[in-house]
Formats: sequence, structure tokens, C-alpha cells
Amino acid sequence: MAEQFVHESLDSSFDQAFAQQMQLRWWPWVGRKFAVSPVRTMLLGESVYDWSPGKETCRSRYAQTTGLRISHVNHALRLDRDSAYVRNVERAFFDTATPSDAQKMALWHSVVYHNLVLDLLDNPKHRPSMNQYIAGWHEALRLCETLAIDQCVIYGVELPKRLALREVARAKGLKLLSRQLVEVQGRSKGRIAKYEWPNGKVLKLVFIRHPSAFFSWRKWATVFAKEVCSPMES
Repeated sequence: MAEQFVHESLDSSFDQAFAQQMQLRWWPWVGRKFAVSPVRTMLLGESVYDWSPGKETCRSRYAQTTGLRISHVNHALRLDRDSAYVRNVERAFFDTATPSDAQKMALWHSVVYHNLVLDLLDNPKHRPSMNQYIAGWHEALRLCETLAIDQCVIYGVELPKRLALREVARAKGLKLLSRQLVEVQGRSKGRIAKYEWPNGKVLKLVFIRHPSAFFSWRKWATVFAKEVCSPMES
């Protein structure tokens, strides 16, 4: 049975649907205002690594469906914590080095945050396998369908990640409508793709450089301004 996790900023109304995804080892963060967002948005991180090797701290947390949510609260909603993968995305969203606390909370209240890879990696240098990417995309796209996601911002532009998406999208019957390359930061180029579900709904995917390191938020802010609609209520 899934461990219950209650937080004032979390919308748990989709949990029953998440429970039907048997391969979804941990459930996404869903902000409390996500359901009324003008543009339903998912931020798709990559993976979690074992930060406490030899101890049970990390592995016991991620043995529960609540693991990612607890980590997201610790990193994103503790506003004074300097976690680069969180703070850099906020900077790019708002195009400022110092988003206000109100802006940060508005963002995390309005979006879904999920990780693509659903296995705990050994360390930060451990790269996911193609099979892990494929399995992750199967679940991520199911979530996009369940949550009626309009746009998804993906952390990382690696070729295996994109090839895995292409394979899974075909298997799910998604039709590729368009694809473009965006010059941004040196060799790190943004990629934009639009897919159409069999029911006609369009899903936009925006691939950005992973914001954890060597991420120029000023340069990527131009991509956010042009390609990512605000998920926050006006």
C-alpha cells in the first residue's frame, strides 16, 4: 500500500490514478493549483542517485511512492536551499537572478514535477541505460495523458533520451507534428517537439540543458520566454 504524504502545497487528487500505474515506483509532485492552471505543465527531471551509500536513508525513502515528493519539498519548497536544478529553472522561468519567494511558490504550486528514470542510480556519474529511458518514457507519457499535460519541459538533451522518446511515442500512437533545433548555449542546443495523441490533443516537449550545472539561465530564459507558456494563473 502506498505511504500517505500530505503537504499543504500538494494536490493528491490524482493519486488513485497514479496507483494504477504499477511500474510508477514513485509518484510525481502535483502542485495544489495545477488542476486550474491555464497551461498544464510538467517539469521532467532525469534521475535520483543514492546520496547515502551504505546507509538506508535514500533507499528507504525511494522504496515508497512518496520519495520524490519528499525530496521535492526539501529542495524546491525550502526556498533558502541552494539546489541548482531547482533554483536555475526558477531563474530561467522568471528571467531574473533573484526570483521572489512568491514567484517560486507560484511556480511549484502550478506544475507537476516528475523524474524520467524510475531506478535509483548509484552515484551522479552513473548514466541511465536506454532500457531505463524507455521504461521511464512509457510511464511519463502515461502521466502526460492522465494529467492532460499541454507542455513538458525536459531536463537534459542527451541523444539516447530523445531516441527513447521517439521509440515509445511511436508505440503509443503519437504522431510527430514538428521538431526544431534551438541554438542556445555552446553545444547544448534546445530541442522542441510537438506530438499529437490519437484523440487530437497536442503535447509540446521542450528539451533544455540539465539545470544542475553549467547552466546559463540567462540564455535559457530566452527559450522559456519563446517556447514555454506560463502555467500560472494571471
